[in-house]
Amino acid sequence: MSMFSRFRSGFGDGLKRSNVVSGQSIATMLNSWANQTPSYQTWSFDNATRQGYKKNELIFSCISLKADSAAIPRLVARDKRSRKIIENHPVRKLISNPNPFMTEFDFFSATLIYLDLAGVSYWEKVRNRAGKVIELWPLRPDWVNPIRSSEKFIDGYKYSPPGLEPIIIPSENILSFKTFDPSNIYNGLSPVQVAARMGDVDNASTDFVKLFFEKGGTPPGLLTTKQKLIESQVEEIRARWRERYGGFENWIDPVVLDSDAEFQKIGLTFEEMGFEFLDSRSEARICMCLRTPPILVGASIGLKASTYSNYEAARKAFWQDTLAPQYKRLADKINHDLVEDATTLMEWDFSDVPALQDDLNVRWKRATEAFAKGAITINQFADEVGYERIPDGDVYVRPIQTVEVTIQNERLLSESQNGSVVNDSSNKTSVEPMAETDKTGE
Repeated sequence: MSMFSRFRSGFGDGLKRSNVVSGQSIATMLNSWANQTPSYQTWSFDNATRQGYKKNELIFSCISLKADSAAIPRLVARDKRSRKIIENHPVRKLISNPNPFMTEFDFFSATLIYLDLAGVSYWEKVRNRAGKVIELWPLRPDWVNPIRSSEKFIDGYKYSPPGLEPIIIPSENILSFKTFDPSNIYNGLSPVQVAARMGDVDNASTDFVKLFFEKGGTPPGLLTTKQKLIESQVEEIRARWRERYGGFENWIDPVVLDSDAEFQKIGLTFEEMGFEFLDSRSEARICMCLRTPPILVGASIGLKASTYSNYEAARKAFWQDTLAPQYKRLADKINHDLVEDATTLMEWDFSDVPALQDDLNVRWKRATEAFAKGAITINQFADEVGYERIPDGDVYVRPIQTVEVTIQNERLLSESQNGSVVNDSSNKTSVEPMAETDKTGE
C-alpha cells in the first residue's frame, strides 16, 4: 500500500462510527443516580476524538491551543561546539517539508493533537533505495500496535487501517513520542482519557441545558386532579399539555388549569442544582488534566478573576510549564532517532515567543553582569543569550580598571581616552580603558 493510500485512510475517510450513543441521556443519568452507580463511557481513542475533541468545546479549545503553538517556535540545527545554526542540515530540510501533503506547522500540530488524544504519536520514516529518510508521515495511533520482543523490546509495529491488509513496519522506521504510562510502557497515557469522567459530566450537563430549553424552560412536574382518570384520559391530558405548553415557543404562556387540577414541580432549577458550581468544577478539572490555564481558553472559572496581568502570567506559565516540556520531548526524540551525526543538536528556538521575552531579558541582564565581572567567558555569555560562539572565545574579561585624568580641553580628553594619563588635581573625571582578557585556565 502506498504512503498516500495509508495517509488517506487515516485522515480522508474520517473515523469509524462508534456504537456508543453520543453522550448520556437524562434517563440514564437519573437511573444511575438512583442506583448510586454513576455510568461513564469508555474513552478509547475513537471516543476521545468523538466525545472530546469533536464534541466538548473546552477539550477542543485546550488541545487546539497547544497544537497552534507550533506556529511560533522553530526547530533549528546547531553545531554542538560552536552553537552555530546549520541552515541546510538534512534533518532541518526534512522537517521543513515532511511529506508532499503537509507543512511543518501542520505536521507538528497533528503530532501534538495525537499526543493529547492517545498519549502517543507515531511518525513513519520513508526511505529511498539508499536508505536515506526522505519523508515523514504521521500515523493514526490507534491503528498502530507495538510488536513486543524480549530481546529488542519492540521488534516492529503492526499498522492496521480498517479495510486494508495489516502492515509490519520495522522498528527503525518508526519514531514514537509518548507520555509515560506506568502501567503500560509500550503505549502512552492520554490526558483526554484521564479527563474522561469530567468530559462525560460536561457533555451531559450541556445536553441537559439543551433539553431544558427544548421542553419550555421549566422543570418537570406532576399534574394532579381529584378525579379518577382512566388511561385514555391521562394520555389525552398529557398530549394536550405538551401541545399547549411544550416547546420553547410556548414556555412564557400562562398555564390555565381546571378547578380541581394542580401542578406540582418535581424538578430542580439551575440555582437549586448548583449548576454554576458544577460547570466550574468540570472546567477546572478538564483544564487541569490538559495542563491549560482556564483563562487562556475562555473558561468561566478563569474569566471571573481575569486581569491583564493574570492573563500575561498565565501565558508565561503555559509556555514554561506545559509547552516547553512538550517541545523538549519532541526535540530529544528527533535527536535520538533522526540525527545521525554526533556534532549536531536539534533544538527549539523560542526567541519569537512573546510570553517568554521577559525571561530572555532577565537572562541577558544576568549574563551581562556576570560577563562584566569576569565570571563567565565570551562564549559562555554567547550560550546564555543565544548567540553563536566565536573562535578563541573561551576567555574571561578582566574587570574594568578606573583611573583618574585631568580634563583641560578636548585634546587632553582625546589623549586620555587613548590611554594617556594626565596628573592634575583639577577637574577630575573617570575614564575606562579597554578591558583586558585572560585565556581560560591561565
